[in-house]
Amino acid sequence: MKDSRQVVLCDASPIIFLAKLNQLELLATVLQGEIVVLECVVQEVLSVRASPVELQRLRQWLEGVRIVDYNGSLFPSEALSRSDQSSLAWAVSQQVDWLVVDERLLRRFARDFKIPIIGFCGILLKAVAQGILTAEAVRCLIDTAIKMHDFRVSITVYQAILNKLNQLSER
Repeated sequence: MKDSRQVVLCDASPIIFLAKLNQLELLATVLQGEIVVLECVVQEVLSVRASPVELQRLRQWLEGVRIVDYNGSLFPSEALSRSDQSSLAWAVSQQVDWLVVDERLLRRFARDFKIPIIGFCGILLKAVAQGILTAEAVRCLIDTAIKMHDFRVSITVYQAILNKLNQLSER
């Protein structure tokens, strides 16, 4: 029998951008579940590319999550990284409630396996919907991620986010 608490598996990209913006706590607050990070993802987010402040935030946050040492795969793939293959396999085997992921291909495979997905921007939008952050604060966070931290989002998706923020602020 599955525990009643939601299980939330996090991939690297959303963790990295939330750390850059000092918003890591949103994962547990918004999704209200047990946060799980695979060891291979931990190694990725603690890479030498992270700034000292970001590393401090990540290390502190990682102390409060469950880290799982798992390497698995559902099928051979040259398109998915080893880390992404492991995340997908663990998510499917554990029937996670959320897979927090930004990578388009991994999201597509997760959908194929009926795994609920949410990404960096989705977390921020949920924070607005739940009254945790304002629409204006989230717009500033996303703009900062784009301008200062190389977050990439298409114009179409960015416009959809702005439209959703406008809808949420009209409530």
